[in-house]
Amino acid sequence: MTTNTHAAPWTLTRYIADLFSPPTKRDKDFAVIMSGRESAARALFSEQVNGSKLDMLEYDNSPLLRGGWLAEADRRIAGGVKVELSELLILRHWGYTPAEWVALPNEVRAAKRDGYYEAKGLGA
Repeated sequence: MTTNTHAAPWTLTRYIADLFSPPTKRDKDFAVIMSGRESAARALFSEQVNGSKLDMLEYDNSPLLRGGWLAEADRRIAGGVKVELSELLILRHWGYTPAEWVALPNEVRAAKRDGYYEAKGLGA
């Protein structure tokens, strides 16, 4: 009987042994305990990049990205006012604080969004 040279060298006993083998040192070190502040920052970043695994890997390895998103998490936690990240540029363009932006009626916010996009050349 001949086999392909590129065939996977596994057997049922090897597969079962891999399933029930104890975790390696790398697997044990991979578990990281984060503070609430750090997990909030990571969740905000994940929300911004739609959970992209490549972007999350970059976030985990970049102190600069983590620091920026920690500041954003601190701002949101301290302020108590939640503003979508997509609206943050718009309200800063018009000179509003997050609390003032949330207090505006929906119609006014919609008009301000349209005005911002037109000012940036993105209008219809």
